[in-house]
Amino acid sequence: MKIRHILLLLTAFLGAALLIAVAVQIRDELLGYQTSERLEASNTVRERLLLGTAALANERSQTYVLLIGQRNEADSVAELRDVRRQVDDLLNAAERDVTATQASLSNTSNSLTILSRIRQELGNLRQQADDLLGPAEGMRGEQFAPRWFQEATRLVEELQSSRMTILQRERPLDPVLRTEAVLRAYAAILSESIARNQALMSRALGNPAEVGGLEIDAISQNAGRAELAWELIDGQMAVPLSATVKESVTRTHDSYSATFAPLQRTLMASLLGKVPPTLGPEEWYDLTERALSNVALMQRELLQSSRERLELELSRAKRSVALWSALLLLGAAAVLASILVVRRRVVRPLEGLSQAMLRLADNDLEIPLPRLARADEIGEMNDALRVFKANAIQRQRTQNEKQILHARLRDAYSQLQKDLEAAAVIQQTMLPPSSRIDGVEYHGLFRPSSLIAGDTYNVVRRTDGAVGFFQVDVAGHGAAAALVSVACHHALSQAILTRTQGTPLEEIAVQINEEWPEDLPYFTMILGEIDSRTQRASIIQAGHPSPLVIRSDGAIEVIGDGGFPVGMLPAASYEKIEFDLGPGDRLFIYSDGLVEAEDQDGEQFSETRLRTLVRDAANDPSSALLDRVNDVLRNWRGSETLDDDLSVLMLERLPERIPANAVH
Repeated sequence: MKIRHILLLLTAFLGAALLIAVAVQIRDELLGYQTSERLEASNTVRERLLLGTAALANERSQTYVLLIGQRNEADSVAELRDVRRQVDDLLNAAERDVTATQASLSNTSNSLTILSRIRQELGNLRQQADDLLGPAEGMRGEQFAPRWFQEATRLVEELQSSRMTILQRERPLDPVLRTEAVLRAYAAILSESIARNQALMSRALGNPAEVGGLEIDAISQNAGRAELAWELIDGQMAVPLSATVKESVTRTHDSYSATFAPLQRTLMASLLGKVPPTLGPEEWYDLTERALSNVALMQRELLQSSRERLELELSRAKRSVALWSALLLLGAAAVLASILVVRRRVVRPLEGLSQAMLRLADNDLEIPLPRLARADEIGEMNDALRVFKANAIQRQRTQNEKQILHARLRDAYSQLQKDLEAAAVIQQTMLPPSSRIDGVEYHGLFRPSSLIAGDTYNVVRRTDGAVGFFQVDVAGHGAAAALVSVACHHALSQAILTRTQGTPLEEIAVQINEEWPEDLPYFTMILGEIDSRTQRASIIQAGHPSPLVIRSDGAIEVIGDGGFPVGMLPAASYEKIEFDLGPGDRLFIYSDGLVEAEDQDGEQFSETRLRTLVRDAANDPSSALLDRVNDVLRNWRGSETLDDDLSVLMLERLPERIPANAVH
């Protein structure tokens, strides 16, 4: 490679490194922007669910007191209709928000299913309650009231659980946003505890003589939950929240502690002591309405603060992406300018001197030498060239022949190297990256002994739901084996994909063996499939090392006992080997380049050492186990080179997912 090329490549390399660094930063900023969008979408959905939960709790209390006959029916029924419309509007809005954010949030289908079911069950409950709200249904309505309260409370809890599930999936990283989300959760517990006692205490105050121990226990438990919620809220106040949020929390707590909590304790003491209470159910209901209103104001402050913070974070992410994009453009312009300067001030003069030297070496003594009035190294080279011209006559022919031969060899080697490198890149891209298909996760290890290899493998999804896979090791090394491995890769991938339902797996191996050209090298392989609907797997072993099954409890099993390589005997037959592959089990498939790798003394690594290694690392994740195999083999070899191609394919059946049901 010429100096001018090195200078240009070095300049381009430094510029590319700069641009790559900026591009990586842009990628990180884009990821941050996407995260902010997801958090904003999650916050919007959770806000709707929070408001819907509070409205549903209000509907529960109003319907309950109407059923037990403690409110003016005409006015209260009209007010109840307004509350129901508010609940329906909020649930509809939440459903629209969840639908609109399906691209950003995960598992939205489950949230939509829950919302639809809640609306349906709520409609049925409302119909039953409406049938019993008339004056003539007084006793029946009072009997239905506990069931209404219990079922409505269950729906409130399901809405809260759905909101907490979304929070767990999209938990904010910012400590203030995370704290505000936690405060809203605690405030929801507080509001629900007050709302429950609003209904239960109203009934108790309406008939204090008939209040039982269970009712008083329920009221006491709700009051205790409210006190615990305040303790948890106070424990979060050390985080640097905004002044308005802190002021709202403090104001609400002071009002609760000064008015509501003492009165609630007094009423519970009166009920326990069978003393006539000093407050009627109507006054209690209005008092709790004010307390719930204060908590709702605190929730609105928290929601407003979170919205503003998320909007600021989203705006910052947009600005950051724009800024780094501008820097990328400026960097690209700077790199281009640097290349142009280097080419004009260094590369072109060097090219002129180089051309003159080559002409002199070719015995062209009439060539005019460049006239460079420079005092730097290039000027000195130009002066020296004038001296060399006098001695060029005797050396011109020999030197010219050597340069021509050297140039041809260099170009031929460079072209060959590029072709091999391009082939290696193509071969590498044919291998599947680590991923998962229908509950099957797979990872691979691929180390060719030279630039290209005779090993290959693939994992494909079939149309019937099965996961097909294979690993091939072509006899020999170098370009011939690599070309055959590419042909095998294509043939086996197409055979798996086009295999019709019910066609035995062994027929694929028999057909490929029969049709394999005699003038091509034979190859060993493992061809198999995993049924994603059952816990069964099957393989065809054709002269390949026997795979290992790593059970979820760490046990190691050897599968298969050999078979004939493909292309060795045209009439060879193959048998399908079936075995269990349950959740957490892994299939470890490897080529003989792993167990036949020799150390400095010529001793092979061996299958015994491999099984011991796999047994010791059986509890490691698949990627970590492959890294450990790679490291151990390097240490065994004592170098980075291999005498034979090495490939490993690991497939793991993942445990079935269990939906999260977080409790807050």
